[in-house]
Formats: sequence, C-alpha cells, structure tokens
Amino acid sequence: MQTLSLQEATRLAEQTAAVAEGHIPYASGLGAPASFTLAWLLAGAGLADIRVASGSSGMGDHFWIETAQWRIDPTLRQFPHLNHRPLVAPVSEPGNFAADKYHPVPASRADAVREVSYGFRNAAETEAFVNEMTTALSRELALPADRLPTR
Repeated sequence: MQTLSLQEATRLAEQTAAVAEGHIPYASGLGAPASFTLAWLLAGAGLADIRVASGSSGMGDHFWIETAQWRIDPTLRQFPHLNHRPLVAPVSEPGNFAADKYHPVPASRADAVREVSYGFRNAAETEAFVNEMTTALSRELALPADRLPTR
C-alpha cells in the first residue's frame, strides 16, 4: 500500500472510530491512542509520509494523523459541534484544529503500546485496545496474519 484513496482512508477512520468508541464513549481521550496505533499500522502496511499531529481543541490536546494526501481524525466525533465534519479531509484544506506539534510514528509494536498506554488504566486495557485495532484494521490494510506488525 503506497497511497490511500478517500474511500480507503474513510473506512480506516470509521473502523478506528468504532474501536475507540468501544473503549470510551465518543472516544473521549482516545485521540492519541487511536492516532498512534493507526499511524503504526499504516506504516506497517507500507504507507510513507505519515505523521501524528496534535493541537489544542480548546478542551485539551487533540491528536490525528496526516498522510501526504489526507488528514484522518478518527476521534473527531467527540466534539458535538464538529459532528457534521468528515473524519477525512485533504491536507491541503484547513483542518478542524491547528497542528502545534508533530510526533514520530511508532517504529514497533512496543513503541505503539508505550505511546498509547497513558490513555488506559492498566497494561491489559492497553493491550486489548492495540490488539483490537490491529485485528480490525489488518483486514482493511490487507495484512495477512503473518505480516501483522508485531515489533
């Protein structure tokens, strides 16, 4: 996978949102875990030029990912006033929030787990989230079981 179509990016955002919403209603507080895990999985699928961005939402830090083409914000729905906005938009258009910082994409599963761990109460919850994201998105990313990123 080298690029994402709008349809592919939207399906990934929707699946990521569904996993996040299953862990905390409306994905509140899961922007970072969802974004870092999605970025790690996309990199594992061969997509280049990915970065995790963060900026102030007015209620705290908010995280999303950017590819060369798309701004993917899977936890945008936690902001009721933005529910009408799409989860995926071209990076060439102004975003919902200004990016204050860009973060490296986790290079390994261990790095991804470490990045997302602060969003959960314990290691078991963190592992459950990363495992569920990996399972849900591996089908969309066409990653066979033997190619799932494990490190």
